[in-house]
Amino acid sequence: MPMVEPHRLRPRGQHPSRSLRSRSLRSRGAVALASAVLLVLTGCTATRTAPPSPRAPSSAAAIDPAACIPDPAAVVDRRPGAATKGNLSPALTESLDAAASAAFTATTAPGAVVAVRSPKGTWVDAYGVADLTTGAPLTTDVHHRIGSVTKTFTTTLIMQLVARKKLSLSDPISRYVPNVPNGSEITILQLANMTSGIANYTDDLEFMKLYLTDYSIIWTVDQRLATAFAMPPTSASGAEFHYSNTNTVLLGEVVEKITGHTLAEELQRQIFDPLRLTATSYPLASAVMPDPHAHGYTNLGIVSGAISADAPLRDSTAWNVSQAGASGEIISRVDDLLTYGRALGTGQGLLPRDAQIQRLSSIPVPSGYGIGMNCVQGWIGHNGQVPGFNTALYYDTRTDTTVVVEVNGDHPTGTTGTTPADAIFYAVAAALGRGLEGAAG
Repeated sequence: MPMVEPHRLRPRGQHPSRSLRSRSLRSRGAVALASAVLLVLTGCTATRTAPPSPRAPSSAAAIDPAACIPDPAAVVDRRPGAATKGNLSPALTESLDAAASAAFTATTAPGAVVAVRSPKGTWVDAYGVADLTTGAPLTTDVHHRIGSVTKTFTTTLIMQLVARKKLSLSDPISRYVPNVPNGSEITILQLANMTSGIANYTDDLEFMKLYLTDYSIIWTVDQRLATAFAMPPTSASGAEFHYSNTNTVLLGEVVEKITGHTLAEELQRQIFDPLRLTATSYPLASAVMPDPHAHGYTNLGIVSGAISADAPLRDSTAWNVSQAGASGEIISRVDDLLTYGRALGTGQGLLPRDAQIQRLSSIPVPSGYGIGMNCVQGWIGHNGQVPGFNTALYYDTRTDTTVVVEVNGDHPTGTTGTTPADAIFYAVAAALGRGLEGAAG
């Protein structure tokens, strides 16, 4: 299944509890990591005017009180606290555990791994089961498909190329990829902030029916692009926001064209190795999950000839997710994502100072989607979903706190269609005193 519109961090509301598929088997022991976050079927249909171009980088960026990130320079210059990998206080640990446990119980997900890292320390716990057949409890060290969180990695590679003056955000995509409809008018920036007007190939009904029927297919880039290019554009280039996996697939092609290396090689050389993300990988169309891993469970399927989020439950662990590619194929683990989440927010270890300021300044005010990341009320990041695996990764630019949620199920939570991972994230953010005003859970 596709990575689709990232669920916007939204106001919290009441929602009915759902019965669990299994009882909540707890894997206790809040662990301090020493070595060791969608709409389900379609993208958001709401549109808005296109965001402004990123503000020019400056060593003394102006503070904009109306912005989602009022002072990007302060975020980029922040140094990590000495206690980040120690244990959080017992009182805060108890509060986080209570919030995460209650939010998890309100979902139908088999299991969830939840993690917080702040200047005061780290907390990680696991809830529920890794395997519905055996009842094995979920543990905090499992590898997990992160879906559209991958977009933040691909766009980071783009920003690295911009910083090295190998690429400009104003370059047309036609300079790098041939035969893109209206390609001479569509810029790299418009691909990165989802305003290109190029259709989302995973919005194509026949594509999705085939994917959800035969999950062994290895999809090529050409197949995905051909599907998207045969669809009508969603808008004129630069006119409206429309979430499209096609945009990030094209950006992956740009990376390969400029560097002469595969996307997997560039991810390894430019992000995984520098940040020491030893449990993070780009599987290159392989369906194999590294051990240990949880089983993923999906309700996505074909019911009466239509795509449904309420199809009979299936184990999707071994499904091939090559249809995602640069937009959603990465596998990772919670300890790596905690490290990466802070680097994504601050740019430290990933981008030069001015390039990260430019990226943080690309987000429309007071909230919206910038260069490969979502921002609301100071929280930046992304969520992601492939069948059976749901992730939320967000960094709080105000308190230097990273939250990661991994869920091995994808059934929407409550009446709003919130993903399970985002529902748990909302609860944890509130327990941290940084709840999203009005966010729907």
